[in-house]
Amino acid sequence: MPLIQVTAPKGALNQQDRDAMMSRLSNAVLRAEGAPLEDDGAQSLVWAHYFELPQGTSYVGGKALDNPPLRIAVTTPEGALNDGTRKSLVEEIGSIVDEIYGQFDGRLNHWAMLYEVMEGGWAGGGQIFPLAGIQAAMNIKAA
Repeated sequence: MPLIQVTAPKGALNQQDRDAMMSRLSNAVLRAEGAPLEDDGAQSLVWAHYFELPQGTSYVGGKALDNPPLRIAVTTPEGALNDGTRKSLVEEIGSIVDEIYGQFDGRLNHWAMLYEVMEGGWAGGGQIFPLAGIQAAMNIKAA
């Protein structure tokens, strides 16, 4: 039950590239969590948001940039990822961003930030969703 949030400068990606990035990021996180990509239940629990910032509002080193890096934040329930799956996820995120947004000369083209919500802290519809329940809903087999 991941939440993906991409923050980008306005106009950084056209609609086709935005759609491709969000789809590929969603599948990358599902893979890292061990969910079957073809499972409709797993796919329905991947929520993603693409936020655009007005031009001239992103700074690196105190200077506004026309082509700033992206920020990709992935939030998962505590325990959904381990050291190995986190590493493979950030590698895949890097490949996706390089392919769609492009590499930058001499600087990073994105930050990937992984956040975990403590057990008992993921909730919706007036109920708490423990990791085991989330994994069952996503047809993730315990390792």
